[in-house]
Amino acid sequence: MEAFQLKLQRMKNYKQQLQYLLQKPIASPQFRQIFLECDQYQMIVQVLIEAKSDKISVVKEQLKLFGLLAECANENLSPQLPMIFTHLLKRIKDFESMSCVCAQVAEIIGKIVKLCCFDGDVLNSILKPLMNHLNQNAQHALCLTRVVQFLSFEILEQNALFLFRKFISLLNQQNGKVEILEGMAAIILSVEEQSDIFADEIIPHLQQLLSNQQWQVKKMALDILYSLVVLQKEKIQEHSYFKELMYELKSNKIKQVRDSANLILDVLQQNNSQSQQQSQQQQNNLQQLDKQVTSVERQQNYGSQLKSSSQPQLFINTTNKQSNSNTAIPQQPQTPSQQQINRLSQTPAQTYKMSTDEKLQLAIEAIQLLSGILKSKGICDSAETQQIDSILNKLNERDSYKQPTMKFSQFNDTETFISKEAAEILREFKEKQRSEYLR
Repeated sequence: MEAFQLKLQRMKNYKQQLQYLLQKPIASPQFRQIFLECDQYQMIVQVLIEAKSDKISVVKEQLKLFGLLAECANENLSPQLPMIFTHLLKRIKDFESMSCVCAQVAEIIGKIVKLCCFDGDVLNSILKPLMNHLNQNAQHALCLTRVVQFLSFEILEQNALFLFRKFISLLNQQNGKVEILEGMAAIILSVEEQSDIFADEIIPHLQQLLSNQQWQVKKMALDILYSLVVLQKEKIQEHSYFKELMYELKSNKIKQVRDSANLILDVLQQNNSQSQQQSQQQQNNLQQLDKQVTSVERQQNYGSQLKSSSQPQLFINTTNKQSNSNTAIPQQPQTPSQQQINRLSQTPAQTYKMSTDEKLQLAIEAIQLLSGILKSKGICDSAETQQIDSILNKLNERDSYKQPTMKFSQFNDTETFISKEAAEILREFKEKQRSEYLR
């Protein structure tokens, strides 16, 4: 009981000190000491709100105390923020004709948000009184802009779309367009990941804003358009009328407007050039790929023709080697039974060597063609390319694999062969024959 009475008495003493200090025309350094020592922030806020004055100099000094309190209390002041914001917004209404007071209130609100607002619930608590005053004065829109500019990135990212759409709804009011556009520009630049959504929201309004009679509104609209030209160039290219508007505004009598319009035109031309280069590069890649495929097909067809034309000569030479009889007698074609006898006369080693040579040579050509197509499409990475090259080098080291015996032209559908047959050959080659042939 005694501790409670002692605490209550100390609070009364702090309150009396505050009331005494507030009667002075200039803020005293003792305020900071009181704000640091006393944790009864509700009492402090109530005393500051009750200390009203009609003198501009006194009002400006009293407003500064809210910023000082935020410096001393930080997030501990969060429960009192709705009451503080309601009071500050009323001060704007009371001194509507005094631009210096209104601007100071907006700056103090930004300072409080920076020091005390670290949670979405706190943001909602301060937005509620702010939303109730937005349609009353342009300076209230400036206060919302300061909230956006001083919010932490995490809080702003979570509430960016809501705040952006709120600014969009305020564009219909007569005053405060410059302040509203300033807040929208801050959101676009801070949360670039959502710039495509912001572009869809603001593009329908930009043409009217760029035709506004106030040059400040035009300048802010141009700043937003420039951000979208850089971040969402594809969306802006879909609206060709922006380029026509820039040609009109580049001759505007206001230098700031002319400079912004010329800058946007330069970026639009660069984007157009880059798009044309990318399109040309894609066409060149497709043409190069077609040439490679055509070249491979020609080589296959040539190999097939060469093989078919050389088979009779090879047949005659083989027959001459196997026969030591009189060469003047022409060789008669073999009957099926004779061909069967010749095949049976071959040793198992020769038969195995022929089949493995054909299969390994087929694997070589499959790897070569498949790797060439994959490289041209950019699918193979460096590790896979090195693995393919290593297999080819080891295979080609053996003399018996250098003479081709089968060609891809023997298959009607090359792509099907590559996807099915070559994959099977490579699998068998790696799993079953690596230890024997890659010694």
